[in-house]
Amino acid sequence: MLTWISENAKWVIYIFIIGIVAGLLFMDTSGLQTDNRPPVGTVNGEKLSNDLFDSRLRQIQSQQAGQSKEQAAQLREELLRSFVQQHLIQKLIAEAKIKASVYEMNRDLRTDPPQGIDREPIFQTDSVFDFAKYESWLNDPATYDIPFMKEYENMLKTIKIPDKQLRVFIGAGFHPSTLEAKHKVLARETKFELLNALGNANDFEDVSISQSSIDSVFKAEPDSFFIADDLARVNYIAFPVEASTKDIDDIYEYAKTLVAQIKEGVDFAEIARSASEDPGSAALGGELGEHTPHGRWVAEFDSAAFALDSGEISSPVRTQFGFHIIQSLGKRVENEEEQVKARHILLGITATLETTDSLMAILNEIKAEVDDGKKFEEAAKAKGLEPKLSTWFKRGGEIPELGYIPGLSYYAFPNPLRPKDASKLSDVSQDSNWVVIFEKADYLPAGSRNLDYARPRIEQDLKRSAKVKAIADYLKANLDKFAEIAVLDSASKHSIEKVIIDSASISFEGFLPGLGYANTELYKALATAKEGVWSGPYTGGQSAVMIKVLSKSVPSEEALSTALRDELSTFWQFGSFSAYGDYIRNLEAGAKVVNNLDLYYRE
Repeated sequence: MLTWISENAKWVIYIFIIGIVAGLLFMDTSGLQTDNRPPVGTVNGEKLSNDLFDSRLRQIQSQQAGQSKEQAAQLREELLRSFVQQHLIQKLIAEAKIKASVYEMNRDLRTDPPQGIDREPIFQTDSVFDFAKYESWLNDPATYDIPFMKEYENMLKTIKIPDKQLRVFIGAGFHPSTLEAKHKVLARETKFELLNALGNANDFEDVSISQSSIDSVFKAEPDSFFIADDLARVNYIAFPVEASTKDIDDIYEYAKTLVAQIKEGVDFAEIARSASEDPGSAALGGELGEHTPHGRWVAEFDSAAFALDSGEISSPVRTQFGFHIIQSLGKRVENEEEQVKARHILLGITATLETTDSLMAILNEIKAEVDDGKKFEEAAKAKGLEPKLSTWFKRGGEIPELGYIPGLSYYAFPNPLRPKDASKLSDVSQDSNWVVIFEKADYLPAGSRNLDYARPRIEQDLKRSAKVKAIADYLKANLDKFAEIAVLDSASKHSIEKVIIDSASISFEGFLPGLGYANTELYKALATAKEGVWSGPYTGGQSAVMIKVLSKSVPSEEALSTALRDELSTFWQFGSFSAYGDYIRNLEAGAKVVNNLDLYYRE
């Protein structure tokens, strides 16, 4: 057996590494802080381990190479959140004194084997997982001397099985009643055939809302506008990173140089492999597949390719992708359709370092002037620029017009442990699309309420409510114009102005245009409507409807009884799972979490 372990060490390590990683994440990290640096984060005052976080982050990054700066920042935030959740879960397990028995560990090894073990050849017979071989391996005492098996056993004992027990413990509080299950079955299985008169919201104009109305709503319902996360706004100047005329001319001249080299005898394929920016074809020497008919490529490329004789090289051809050097590899006619085989070299049109440096220089000049005492707006206007005010954003958020900009959160939400920056403006930030500089404008801490922040939302809600009321009033006023409709035809489908009449077959858990999917208003409409009579209007989020129920079918007692048994089982499983998820989310929301990522990771 030990010989077998030695010969198969590679796959043994692979199988158990997943368990080890999970174990590290779930371990109580409060006692593992090995240096005097500030922790990467704290949960209710307890430190999360820098060492474990760094280790896990490096492991994930090695598996996800080629990430953008935005993706890397999101990964760090998500990983920290997982550490927070796992810290809270581990505390729960410790407080509840949940432990795994040897019996439970043995059972888990057999009922829920380590991930990937079923795919290992040593445990397969005729390419199918052979549980008997796996069982024989588990029954060999030498198996448990493998270091990684010891780690997996520890993970079972301290993490996996206690976590399962915790889920059962929390989920035990969920008790679906027969009455609830019957209600859900009836809601799902009761069917309605109906006509639906929907007021078309696009035909109704927005109503002007007074400032006093907005102020009144905010004053009456302040807790409705509680700010859950720290928010910030910035003034900014952003230059799009675009190729200059000189950049374009330089790329064009370079393309002409490559054309000349090819015509002098340099191998087209070699240049394509080394210079082409089309990753799909460059490795193939620029080849674009088999013979291709008209219309498969962008128009400029298509026209140039079909105009070439076999072997002929084109002059640089510009398309939305850049400049192309095209060579025809021959034409043919198939099914009375001309086709061409071609290869190309693509040179993308991008801003050069000289261009982006010039943009950064302008913003750095503004930064220096502001630091010397000028106002941001004044320094910008002196260069013919005007700062813009961003919308509100939270940590890790973005400015819609710009997308994700590295350094924005770092600047707008400074960590109190970080030395204060003497400059009034941010550093100049650059990504593939923008060169940007920021000035802090406003800040709202989590837990506050602010009328200026809430105003657009209140105004939008009041406008929506006013429009929905106007639609409902219009439907009532024009009921006589469609009240006699019993069956839809081409003439009655759009019987009156601003109203769309259609048929529908739905349940209480279905979807009705104008009211939405499985909501309170839809339930109210179907429950109160009288068969054969237009009822309503009923109001949805953006519109209003009137309905005429043509028929209603209720499940038989036999069908109801069968569905009820299934419902009770799935209802409990789903409810128990949801109860655990809700409990952990609420636990996280109530925890005091400090995020120190920006002390160690600049975006």
